[in-house]
Parts: sequence; structure tokens; C-alpha cells
Amino acid sequence: MKIALIVEGFSDNILLSEQRRWFSSLGMEIDIITAGDKRSMIRKAIKFYNASIASGASHVIFLPDQNGDQCALVTRKKVNADDLPRATTLVIKRELEAWILADRRCLNCKLDPNYHTSGTTDNVPNPKQILFSLIHKKLGYTPTAVEAAKIFADQFSIVRAAVANNSAKRLVNIVNSLV
Repeated sequence: MKIALIVEGFSDNILLSEQRRWFSSLGMEIDIITAGDKRSMIRKAIKFYNASIASGASHVIFLPDQNGDQCALVTRKKVNADDLPRATTLVIKRELEAWILADRRCLNCKLDPNYHTSGTTDNVPNPKQILFSLIHKKLGYTPTAVEAAKIFADQFSIVRAAVANNSAKRLVNIVNSLV
């Protein structure tokens, strides 16, 4: 089974590309399409959907960040893919960096052996800023989003992130339900 993941940016693509083994273990092939940003995803949602279905995807999952919107429902309505028969919009609360913060083992390995999460990371006000601050403390510089994704991609696990992040858990559940 082939599914398409429509993501906002290149950092999302880098991080999720490293999850191919997990998808493959479930009998899934993934095609990751980078929209460029949330506005492009919203504006071209139907185009991305149609192209994905035409290329053999049996399901399309849109993964916009909530960042900048007051709630996930607002973001979902903006993407406006709910009526598409083989599409799901899963809003990442707040940003994909919250998923990285939720994967304690990844952060222990890459940055801080004493890092731990308390509760879920869904409502962390600015996960990108927190993650970049941790990177700066360890490495002495503040990376771009793409550089940060490259730092964590090989150790990141969506399944481990799902333990401490509800939007990551929803993705795991959606994927498992498609199998």
C-alpha cells in the first residue's frame, strides 16, 4: 500500500523520510511531498491530492503545523481536505519540533542525556525555540530548521514520540488503521 504525506517544509520531509523503515514494516510505501509552507499546502491541497492519487497513493495525509492558528480545527478547515474520499488532515500541534521534543531517547542521544519530557509536548508554546535553544546550548550555534532535522532524523522515532505527543500518536493510529 502506498500513502502520500503532504508536509509543509523540507525539515518535515527530512525527519519523516527517516521513518520509511517503520512504514515499510507495516507494508507501506510512503511518498513525501513538500508543499513549501502552510499557505502553499492550503492553496494547492486539491492539486497535491490529485497528483498523489494519480501516482498510486491509496491515501493522502496532510500534515500542516498548527503554528499561527488559534486551534487545530482552524488549521484543518483551512486545508479543506475533509471531503476528499481518501484524505486525512492531521494537524501537528504546534510544530513538528514538538514531535522531536517528545522523543526522549532521540534527545538523550543527540543532545542531553538528562533530557526528559513532563507530560505531552502538544501545547508547548514554541517547540522550535525550545529545541533550538537545546541545540545552541550543546553545539554553540542556532541551526536552521533543515539543519535541526538533519541532526535528529537518524535517531527520531514517530512511535516513541507518540508516547508524549498526541498529534504524533494520531499519525501512528491513522497509519495503523490504514493497514
